[in-house]
Amino acid sequence: MRTLKIAQGGCNGVASSFFRSSPRSACAVHISCEEQHTRELHYQKRSCSSVHHERRAVTRSLSLSAASASIDRPTLFSLPGLLHPSDFAQLANKAIRDCDSIRRELASALNEEDDGVKNNQVQKAKRTLHLLDDISNVVCTVIDAAELCRSTHATQQWRNGASDAFGILSEYIGSLNADERLYRSLRRFVFNDEGKDSTTTNGSSEIMAQLSPEYQRMAKAMRREFERDGIHLSYTQREEARELNNVIVGLESLFSNNITEKTKYYSVGEELAVEVEKVIPRHVLGQLVRDDLSSDGSTTLSSDSLLTNTLLAHSPSPQLRQEVYMESNTAIPENLKVLDALIQSRHNHSTLLGYKSYAHRVLSDRMVENPQNVTKFLNEMEKRSRGMFAKEMELLMKAKQYLEGDSQIQAWDVPFYSNLIKARRQYQRSQEDGEGSDDSTQGYFTVENSINGMKTLVSDLFGIEMKEVEIPIQERWDIDITGSAQDQLLDGQAGLRKFEFHHEHDGALGSMYFDLHPRKGKFVHAAHFTIRCGRNREDEPDRQLPIVALVCNLSPSSSGSDSLLSHSEVETLYHEFGHGVHSLLSRCSFQHLSGTRAAMDFVETPSHFFETFARDPSFLSRTLARHYTTRQPMSEIRAQHLKQSHNDFRSVEVQTQIVHSRFDQALFGENPCSPALGGRTTTDVFEQLHREAGVPFAVGTHWHSRFGHLVSYGAGYYGYLYSQVFAADIWSSCMSANVSSMQSDSLREGGIKIWKEMLIHGGSKNPKAMLEVVLGRNPSVEPFFEGISER
Repeated sequence: MRTLKIAQGGCNGVASSFFRSSPRSACAVHISCEEQHTRELHYQKRSCSSVHHERRAVTRSLSLSAASASIDRPTLFSLPGLLHPSDFAQLANKAIRDCDSIRRELASALNEEDDGVKNNQVQKAKRTLHLLDDISNVVCTVIDAAELCRSTHATQQWRNGASDAFGILSEYIGSLNADERLYRSLRRFVFNDEGKDSTTTNGSSEIMAQLSPEYQRMAKAMRREFERDGIHLSYTQREEARELNNVIVGLESLFSNNITEKTKYYSVGEELAVEVEKVIPRHVLGQLVRDDLSSDGSTTLSSDSLLTNTLLAHSPSPQLRQEVYMESNTAIPENLKVLDALIQSRHNHSTLLGYKSYAHRVLSDRMVENPQNVTKFLNEMEKRSRGMFAKEMELLMKAKQYLEGDSQIQAWDVPFYSNLIKARRQYQRSQEDGEGSDDSTQGYFTVENSINGMKTLVSDLFGIEMKEVEIPIQERWDIDITGSAQDQLLDGQAGLRKFEFHHEHDGALGSMYFDLHPRKGKFVHAAHFTIRCGRNREDEPDRQLPIVALVCNLSPSSSGSDSLLSHSEVETLYHEFGHGVHSLLSRCSFQHLSGTRAAMDFVETPSHFFETFARDPSFLSRTLARHYTTRQPMSEIRAQHLKQSHNDFRSVEVQTQIVHSRFDQALFGENPCSPALGGRTTTDVFEQLHREAGVPFAVGTHWHSRFGHLVSYGAGYYGYLYSQVFAADIWSSCMSANVSSMQSDSLREGGIKIWKEMLIHGGSKNPKAMLEVVLGRNPSVEPFFEGISER
């Protein structure tokens, strides 16, 4: 769920002007900041970081004439013209020529006289929107393929070629976003208000009134995205806005780079060094930190999040936990000044563009609409979670009182005591299972089980066949072309898979690649990449079918056997699958509104919905979880315990997310907390919000100096909880009872409603309207809290 400037993230990072994009399922798309900073060391199994990303894509004239192109031959990503690394640059330059031709066509139309015939005006408005979408389609097809290639290809030459094309098109997109002729075409031919003050017009006209709701939504989205970057301002103001934007991009990069590149090293004395070794063996610690044991027995630690979170979660020493917490949360003091400057620059830039604040600017195209509605949502969430949070904090206090004789929970106590109680509960539940094991889910989750569960899901819910097909060598990106392809396939180095989706009545729906395991040179997180968006236009004879890729780094297999997965890895895989299904099942006239190109605070809803299946006891015991040796399904009680484990201390996580969401809004709201703008310091506000919510805070720390989401999701962090609430409501209303009873007719009825009333629209319909139809009412937070309170 990341928002990046186009020059930094292709059409799939959020672009300025009409090259806006949705979260890359940059999703974390479902990862929250808490999840990102709570990795722990695991010695037996590789853990998967569930950072999610999402992409957008396109084609207008994809009869790309690269010298090596042959449409009849298999090509990389199934895109015409991609046979050799050098083809990427040729395709990028071809895309620029095609787009320039469209730009000239739009510019020429500006010189034509209006004949005054309404039918002709409506057709011209449609044509203008189609041409603008064509530009996006041509550019994004190449740059999105380039982004996937440079992130995942096993061959360095391919990654280099893709990076070159990415650079060429990133620079070109800047000129598109600043092209006044494109903006004037939109104002004249669609809104019929060229020359009028954009702040005083309401975006309606006789021409707009005759367009379909989808065309109207496209027009308003394009105009809003152009104006969000100041194209409607005077030349002097545009230059000021451009300079401010350059400053902002620099500050964002500096803040992020400080997080990734700055590491604080510190020493702990002999007594604490002994406590460290109780949790992390010295040979493992040596892989994380250059640890030269001094003569006095002290040892060196670092602010690395993996090391920090492992010690905080597992060390019984309160002194060590406090030392680790304080050191790691004061590791990047320079980011406090960077953040102050970023707040000030974002605020000044937004007010120059005509917004009350940066938050108002960001939320103007979100489902929530404005900061006031964010506050209302967070208030409702906190009111509902308060009782659950108090009970779970009381459990932590009792545990600390029992072990330490002190019930005051400090910030460094929360990970340890919540982990301790979770482990105790897990053991008790395993005894109830009758297995006498404290790892009762081990061996039940594999890649094949997971994929078979996906096939069952799309069949039962939508009547869709998910069929695996062979992948020609030329189409693969998991093979290093400098080595033997056959050897790489035989020894398991290459594991790319491809599935085609087909519906009995709707026909072919698109293709989904699965690139699930780590390899050298590959993107290290989990992501949904859109290689090409779908498009179903009235002026085109054939539908443009979407192509997507699920990229993960799941636990690798051994000796060619099926890969054993942790339950969290299965959740990640199903979450990304939800993004992929959203892309494949949409039917939009514009690729710009296709699939996951929806409001960023809504787009995670389908992925969270599909992720819920990976925790549902009925689906686990009947379909998804089967032991890899015995093929026996997981028992219902064990599956129920797995869900209960997921809910343990969930309210503490939710309350923390609420605090962070409030902080995010305070930074970028109408009265930002920046001393340069007359506000309080960020640290003061961060502490106050913790105190008011009852969430432990350590005086003297500044955790938020490592809060990367302030860059990527500034003013939008609430969206994590927002989309989870919608997903829980849809699950409760349409699925929960039907999955439990496995009634096929009811499952299909609920699935078809979700497809035809929500997924099919992508971003072409107001998500509020979609949710009201699917639910039969306005959304509610109650199902979310009922779900996390199940014991």
